[in-house]
Amino acid sequence: MKKSLFITSLIAICMGFVSCGGNSKSADNSESQPIATVTVDEVLANPDSLVGDTIVIDGVCSHLCRHGGKKAFVAGSADSLMLRCEAYPIMGEPFPKTTVGHPIQVTGILREERIDEAAIVKMEKENAERLEKIAAEQGEKSAELASRAADGCDTERAAQGQKDLTAFNDRMADYRARIAERQEKEGKPYLSFYYLDAISYKSQNE
Repeated sequence: MKKSLFITSLIAICMGFVSCGGNSKSADNSESQPIATVTVDEVLANPDSLVGDTIVIDGVCSHLCRHGGKKAFVAGSADSLMLRCEAYPIMGEPFPKTTVGHPIQVTGILREERIDEAAIVKMEKENAERLEKIAAEQGEKSAELASRAADGCDTERAAQGQKDLTAFNDRMADYRARIAERQEKEGKPYLSFYYLDAISYKSQNE
């Protein structure tokens, strides 16, 4: 009787090991599934469904920011279709200058950036403080010239649909008009812009 009970227990333990091993193998297989590669056009066609997901995008690097390659812009099929890729904080290294004008593959997490009235007010306050500082250090004429200068990066303005708007005040007015239009149509009092928190990249120029 004792011998029979021992054998039964041993079989149950062995079955338990097999079962656990099977579950572990299944989990490993699911984790090793490759991430599908998509184009910028495909991402921007339905970005809300991908926010928070890790994706891989393919395209040509059309521009790097002038501040040491912290931002790379991957182009789509039109000037207004491009995705900003942020090198920091996750990737921790800048995009090299050699990637500009060449195909690039970037893996990262898609994020949504929202611009609402509070964000606009904050930008206006920061801009006013900037001009006040210039006036105090360099004079009113310099501050006036600074207020007329092109605001921000040409490529980023194009990505936000403001290619032909360079003045800061014009950009803020455009934001407000578009927010009002979206709120009326969709009930959303903000604009949505999307970017990639880059994890890694591969350049075909290397």
